[in-house]
Amino acid sequence: MAITRDDMIRILAQADPVGLIANGAPDDEYAAEADAILALQGVPQLTEITGVFAVSFSEPGACTRETARWIVEEMGRRAGA
Repeated sequence: MAITRDDMIRILAQADPVGLIANGAPDDEYAAEADAILALQGVPQLTEITGVFAVSFSEPGACTRETARWIVEEMGRRAGA
């Protein structure tokens, strides 16, 4: 799944798993998480994405499975565009 870093950052900003963008953070606030997700091998699994956010924010439920599912689906849509 080929997707650019900028696209990944935009996807995460739109998903806003922990509400940072909604609270006024810049759109690139999730850049570190975008890099971690892009470093995963193959198509990211939901548990890998939720794990990235759990580690980044020291909170196991920081990104729900539903949000992670949307992120993976959006990555697929943008990679196919």
